Amino acid sequence: MRQLLTWLRNRIFRVRQFTARYPWMFFTLYQLSPINRKLMVTRNTRITIEGYPRSANTYAVYAFRHSNPDIGWNEIGHHLHVQAQILRSRDYGIPVILLIRHPLEAVRSLVVRHRFIPVHEALADYTRFYTDLLPLRDSFVIADFDAAINDVGGVTVQLNRRFGTTFNQFPDDDEQAKAAVFKEIDRRNRNMDKGRVTHLYRPDEGKEALKDAVNIDQESELFRKAEAIYRAYLQAR
Repeated sequence: MRQLLTWLRNRIFRVRQFTARYPWMFFTLYQLSPINRKLMVTRNTRITIEGYPRSANTYAVYAFRHSNPDIGWNEIGHHLHVQAQILRSRDYGIPVILLIRHPLEAVRSLVVRHRFIPVHEALADYTRFYTDLLPLRDSFVIADFDAAINDVGGVTVQLNRRFGTTFNQFPDDDEQAKAAVFKEIDRRNRNMDKGRVTHLYRPDEGKEALKDAVNIDQESELFRKAEAIYRAYLQAR
């Protein structure tokens, strides 16, 4: 039974990742879910913050909204982790922060969270996600993992300059502000994921041990392609 459930979840994931490249298909299919509709880019979206899973998406989104409480959750495109979000944002003229993390860390964290995703599929998805979007470089501001965690305010400054927006800057050196963000993130983890270690949105020794146990062949062609596209983004910032 467990194997059947794993197979089914993987097939659903594969369908989702296929539609991710085609906005008309993705939004037509996934808007049927009330949860997805709250996260999707629409004409009312004021900013999109997206990236491959486990790339500081949650911290970046919550830190941004902490400093911009006038922006409703339904005005932020986030947490769908699909190319379609960025493609639609470009078409609608919506400013975008695109998050990226080194594939070794991002993929390890993803397969720990979702055991139905094999390492090779996760690496291929990572490469496809960022390869698809690199030609649209002028449509977003790039924030690597370190910037998303430690310099959300600086990333917002870049966004304002690029798109002519006036979003408030998160005070990255304010420990009280950071504590407030983590409090909200921990509440999300309890409500959505029952506090499971594999699903935590913050550093944790137990989660790190699980990630370290994930075997990724860093000499493989799949990994080298993923790392190459990651480095291309760092150069494009």
